Amino acid sequence: MIRLLRLTIVALLTTGVASAQVIPPLRVGLSGGLTLNPLSPSVQVWRGFGATQPQFAPFVNDSLRFTSGSMGLGGAFGFIMGFPVTRMIHISGRIGYNSMSGSSSVQQLVAPTTVVNELDMFSSTLEISPVAEFYGLFGDVSLHPLVGLEFGIPLAATVSQTATATAQNTETVQTFADGTDIPESSVRTALLLGLGYTIRLDSSQWYIQPEVSYRLPLSNISSAATYSPTSFSQIRIGVNVFFGFADKKEIPTSSRGMSASIDRITAYDRDGKEVNVSALNVEDVRYNEMFPLVPYVFAQENGLPDASSQTTDHMPEKGGFQPETLPLDAIEVNRNLLNIIGSRMIAYPQASLTITGTTDGKNEAKTKDLPEKRANWAKNYLVTAFGIDPARIVTKTTATPSKPSATTDPDGIVENRRVEFSSNVPDVLAPVVITADNQRVSTPDVVTFHPKVDSEDSLSSWSLSVMQAGRQLREINGLGRPERVSWPIRPNELSADQVPVDYEMVFRSVKGDSATAIGSIPVDYVSSVRKKTENLPDRTVDKYSLILFDFDKATLTEDNSRILEMMVLPNITSTSKVNIIGYTDRIGNDVYNQKLSRERAETVRAFLQSRAKDAKYSINGVGEGTEIFSNDVAVGRQLSRTVQVIVETPRTSR
Repeated sequence: MIRLLRLTIVALLTTGVASAQVIPPLRVGLSGGLTLNPLSPSVQVWRGFGATQPQFAPFVNDSLRFTSGSMGLGGAFGFIMGFPVTRMIHISGRIGYNSMSGSSSVQQLVAPTTVVNELDMFSSTLEISPVAEFYGLFGDVSLHPLVGLEFGIPLAATVSQTATATAQNTETVQTFADGTDIPESSVRTALLLGLGYTIRLDSSQWYIQPEVSYRLPLSNISSAATYSPTSFSQIRIGVNVFFGFADKKEIPTSSRGMSASIDRITAYDRDGKEVNVSALNVEDVRYNEMFPLVPYVFAQENGLPDASSQTTDHMPEKGGFQPETLPLDAIEVNRNLLNIIGSRMIAYPQASLTITGTTDGKNEAKTKDLPEKRANWAKNYLVTAFGIDPARIVTKTTATPSKPSATTDPDGIVENRRVEFSSNVPDVLAPVVITADNQRVSTPDVVTFHPKVDSEDSLSSWSLSVMQAGRQLREINGLGRPERVSWPIRPNELSADQVPVDYEMVFRSVKGDSATAIGSIPVDYVSSVRKKTENLPDRTVDKYSLILFDFDKATLTEDNSRILEMMVLPNITSTSKVNIIGYTDRIGNDVYNQKLSRERAETVRAFLQSRAKDAKYSINGVGEGTEIFSNDVAVGRQLSRTVQVIVETPRTSR
């Protein structure tokens, strides 16, 4: 129940909205304001006071109390500091001086004399207030509600009191207290509720924040029986002025005539249905992932591969290269293809390697020596960085690859500019398997944003930033108008905490206008400790990606069959749930790609189910609808032509 309530509250606070509002960064500054202080008294009138004049003697009454108060003025000023926990939820702290005043009166009548008792109270405290502020809830308006607690350490608490007796047009005044300290003064506590408005001064890092708040007292001024219960409420009208420690990059806001929002956020369930995402469920599991190796290194047009496609900084003095220590990221693993090949050539001294340099056959057709340069570039690195005997490496050249990508598509042409690798020992190019306990994985592990942009002009570019607790997780960029943008969530990418994920998507038009959509996704984190404490089920997740399907084919290759037989099947038990998902890159027709991806997934399911019949299987073909790797880079498109097999098995059965 508590978990459901927590997720509901966060969901209400984290709805995506179009953004022209000002949301401050980490900040420090000053605060001040005028205070209106309604007094709620219960003070004994004749609290040990004796009547020094005979006119007052008949009026002494120990049970009489001041019970009706009026509002007095005061002031507050001090320092303020705030920081974003998420883009929409901020925590601020205030410390400073707070003063309150109020008055009360009570009338007594013993004919023919009337006595008016008057009380003035004053209190000042050193205020310390932790406050939660909630931004982005009012669309384009920069309003934010705030809620917190006020704690006040007493600095002064005084009372002044007089009694005026009137009889037959004659007045007699007796002073009982004049700035006298109130005994047993207490620490002030109050519930703080308010509303603020944030203004950024031009493009500077200075901000002004008008603010109105109400303080509901939770404690009394004094614990003495003669003064209790007595308290001050407070209405504060103030302003905060602060300096923001913002990123250097400018945060665009909505321009006139242009607006943006995230229409919905979706993922695919186990039945292949696209459903709305209400939260990310993150848990600690034993996690194994098999990363396929694309046996190609891609080159720049008329050039050699560069640092964007391959990491070539290994030196012999560094010692052996260990693929198992690479990040849980398929693109990063493949950026180390040469290093992996080099380490395995050392591990398998009987292995030989064939390196084939190619061109795209189009723009590079006239550069006859380019394939040889590319092949020699790869060979030279393996020889110098890993000490591989040159005799074990054979270089070949060809004008175009023997199995080219689409030769009429710009993406396919780029992919044909490459260096290809093959070996007589399959283990040299076998997938990399990384195993680890207590890896944080998300369900779903791929979410898709569906943006909605209203603009009179065409869009030139967009960017999506995903953050958690102020830490940037991912930035995805693109051109034109996006219909959907996918975020594959890597293991351990999300924090081990119940902190929402914030997103900010910026759209830019060809005329330079911009609009921003922001929002958050609730996160429910289940740690291994929580599983044990609450007796929750534990599981092992094995993830395998197969990329060796021939272009435009759904039949299993010999390599894929061997991987399924040797690496996947041993980890499937009778209690396993096997989810098989087919993907494609962006080349080709959407409908055809979805059909092809499902056919590939069905081929894999048929192979596995014929050998492990008792497991529970589900398949889905999403085509290019969900982009699990960036299709803007060649290796990302190759990795996208995949079938992923995800095996979930209860830990008790393994």
